[in-house]
Amino acid sequence: MKLFLDIDGVLLGRRQPGSEDVCLANHALSFLAFCNEHFECCWLTTHCRGDAAPVFPHLLRYTPPEDHARLLALTSTVLATDYGTFKTEALPRDEPFAWLDDSPTAAELEYLRERGWMSRWLWVDTREEPDDLLRARKWLELQLRESKYEAQ
Repeated sequence: MKLFLDIDGVLLGRRQPGSEDVCLANHALSFLAFCNEHFECCWLTTHCRGDAAPVFPHLLRYTPPEDHARLLALTSTVLATDYGTFKTEALPRDEPFAWLDDSPTAAELEYLRERGWMSRWLWVDTREEPDDLLRARKWLELQLRESKYEAQ
């Protein structure tokens, strides 16, 4: 199953809710390790429009130096996606996927609604909920169980 990852508000959050102090989100490294183990991970962020190279300096800017090597190792296999106007342009039409994002547009949400895909998207906001990646992991574990059940 493909997993589409936003960066700002998902992998990058705030040290304290409401502050302007951006940092790598709590649990981001263990979350990425889990995602890499169970999903084909893809960037779905404004920082990646067909080329993943801009993602790395953006993530590293907010990551403690002692975590740089691990972060790069965990993100090096995440695939680039491309889209024109809406992120939903990059979503597959004929295979299961999950998408984590903190702020899809109204048009993107309508696209998901029209196709009956709202259950494939999870709102994640590590800016306001610093430990939200723990909830996201539980949701992804459920998605995996349900997709295995449907495949049988």
